[in-house]
Amino acid sequence: MNFKVGEIYKDHSGNEYKFIAHVPEASIWARAVFVRMCHMDIIVRYTSGAVYSDTNNTLDILPPEKKTIKLYPALFKNGHGSWACSDSLYDECPEYAIRLLTEWPPVIVEVES
Repeated sequence: MNFKVGEIYKDHSGNEYKFIAHVPEASIWARAVFVRMCHMDIIVRYTSGAVYSDTNNTLDILPPEKKTIKLYPALFKNGHGSWACSDSLYDECPEYAIRLLTEWPPVIVEVES
């Protein structure tokens, strides 16, 4: 189950749905329960968000996509005027820092978009 309670998701057409419950005791096609935001009615789907198990449909609710991002360390000026390496990693360098390029590859993490 990739859906989180209270989060808003969209179908292929761009309609928005709020995930409200996962009901494992329900019929297999009605285990994921959503509220359709435009009409505020209850919609049920397979746990994948699909309307039908074997075909794609424009009303399939899309789970969050995962993407990878590269994170780098950065150098900051400390209070004494010298540069110090941060203990945080950044995908985009803050404007008051210098992105530190090292011989080691960046840390690559997978996040939900």
